[in-house]
Amino acid sequence: MRLASVPDADRRAYYAAALVGLRFVEARQPSGRRFGADADARFAQFRGDLGTAARLELLLRDADAQWPAAFGARAVFALRGVAEEDAFGPTWEGLDGTDAESLWRKALAAPAASSVRGALEAVATAWALTLTPFDVGEIAPAERLVVAGPSAIVATVAAFVERADLDFADQVTVLATAPAHRQLAVLATALLNSSQTARVIAADAPFNLPTHARLLVSGDADARDAARVRRS
Repeated sequence: MRLASVPDADRRAYYAAALVGLRFVEARQPSGRRFGADADARFAQFRGDLGTAARLELLLRDADAQWPAAFGARAVFALRGVAEEDAFGPTWEGLDGTDAESLWRKALAAPAASSVRGALEAVATAWALTLTPFDVGEIAPAERLVVAGPSAIVATVAAFVERADLDFADQVTVLATAPAHRQLAVLATALLNSSQTARVIAADAPFNLPTHARLLVSGDADARDAARVRRS
């Protein structure tokens, strides 16, 4: 059975968004083992009865190991009872063959995003999110930030690009309950090429805000996240 808590539409959006992120990091530093003729030939050698759905999951498991918790469904959907090192968990069911093949062809037909912001905007599109401008202001090294809302998440991640003196995983706590918002946040470390896991917390999770943290909450924040920030 499919997990009742993950609607099929959300499942498809997750995979489409994950492919956006994966194509961006691969275009930035090509490995030759994920996309392209060489990768196709390598997969064809051992695929056996495996189809595109299995290939997609293998790619995301591999990427989730390289950038911990950035690509797996566990972090995006806050799946319970799944080990931190497991991208999906034993009960996860991926796309069926037809959906996987359609998504794969559509993803590869479009050019890979050329910037971190472009990749995040494409991820938002996959989830049918409409982003709005959000000003994060000047971010100081070691400043602690609490961020909520997809527009605030995207603007914050973009502000960390090419800033060697900033560390997203260390400085930022993202309050994100909705899977779409969570995927924007967890992908950040891969898009920023960090090996550290992003700190992403659901509204119903127990946590304490970092001392003297600056709050960055956009108008499109989930009501649960905005309320949790106000109570803290």
